[in-house]
Amino acid sequence: MPPARKPANRQSSTRKPPTRLHYCKLEECEGICCSDGAFLLPEEERLIRRVVAKYPEHFRHLPKAYILDAEWEGNFGRKTAVYKYRYRNKPGHFANTRCAFAEQDGKCSLQTLAVSLGKQKWAFKPMGCWLFPLSADEKGLVPPPRTRREDPNNLGKDYPGFTTFTPCGEHSAGGKVWWIALKEEVAQYRAETGGE
Repeated sequence: MPPARKPANRQSSTRKPPTRLHYCKLEECEGICCSDGAFLLPEEERLIRRVVAKYPEHFRHLPKAYILDAEWEGNFGRKTAVYKYRYRNKPGHFANTRCAFAEQDGKCSLQTLAVSLGKQKWAFKPMGCWLFPLSADEKGLVPPPRTRREDPNNLGKDYPGFTTFTPCGEHSAGGKVWWIALKEEVAQYRAETGGE
């Protein structure tokens, strides 16, 4: 997923209604939020490399170069590689690619390993991945955008957004308020960072 480009839009319950979301249904979305791979913090890359080296059989599907140098709108960093994948239903501006760590059914191999080892399911997964469609900055959690105009990756006509084009990040009037729909992610973020 691309890194956020614009300043985060913090929703205020007194100014406008909060984003409402439906729970993720991987069998329907095929993990479209993983279509671009994920940018990594240095400590996340180190952890992933250690885990892949320790459990090579679990990651035999990975290409040799599974983490690469990358650029997104002038932001440079390290990210997971992607492979070609044709989604049944995707926004026109999304690539036909999928994160190298995605298994055939769309599940993250970092998460399936953690579960198989009896660890917390996101123990090896980058924070940006398990938080999605939330994000975080130096002030704490950033709620998902409510509209496409608020989408931090809305770059205009050719790339009108990312989060608001994914089934789990698209506002739905009939959904749950984001802090309920994402209560597990919120709790994990607070446990890891002590933040709000």
